[in-house]
Amino acid sequence: MLGVSINYLAVYMRKIVLTLFLIFLFIATFAGDGKSFISLHSGVSLPTGDYSANSLDYGCFTSTGVSFGAEGVWFFWKNIGIGADVNYSLHTVDAIGLATEMVRVDQFLVDMTVRSDPYTMLTTMAGFYYSFNIKQKITIQPKLLAGVMFGKTPWQLFEPTFYLLGPSYFKTTSSRDRSFAVKPGISISYQINNCIALGMQANYTMSNMIFGFYTYDGMEYRNRRIRYLDLGLALKIRF
Repeated sequence: MLGVSINYLAVYMRKIVLTLFLIFLFIATFAGDGKSFISLHSGVSLPTGDYSANSLDYGCFTSTGVSFGAEGVWFFWKNIGIGADVNYSLHTVDAIGLATEMVRVDQFLVDMTVRSDPYTMLTTMAGFYYSFNIKQKITIQPKLLAGVMFGKTPWQLFEPTFYLLGPSYFKTTSSRDRSFAVKPGISISYQINNCIALGMQANYTMSNMIFGFYTYDGMEYRNRRIRYLDLGLALKIRF
């Protein structure tokens, strides 16, 4: 199961890295020495709360994933700026934990094997930034963003073993939803020269999503509280 999730993750990572590299080559031609900036960032993505819970009722069994994104900020008045952020996060599924929980709650199940894609979350947001220096070359920038989250649940294949008769396999297809999302965050940057800075950042993304699934009894809707913390590094080009 783990191998299946990692293969999908590697494909997504290669595509995103190539896209971000092309963006970087483009924006590097406009580098300057102002306070405003465009940045590329990547790092680990940590699901929290119900989103990471091992519960069939409200959890998603997600585990640590990766995130990639780009951000642009214009400081229009002193230390206050406005900006936009696009971020793509993938969270693998704890297939062993999901299978174990399914066996625990179903007295007719002897064993279960689960194969799963990752959850994917794309956010497009805009909001306000603040910037202040704690030393000559070290800058701290808190932010508060709001926008839209586009979520996709994984395609999953289940291979159960029952005490008595039962299906040899069944599957859950992907479901999509979009909803309002909020992202507070903070970054700390070190200015290498007048044009380029390296930074570390932490962003906490929050949204509530409703995913629909077709079942034998008709359409079933599942409410999920999506929460995850992105920790990563950023390359900032000032202009």
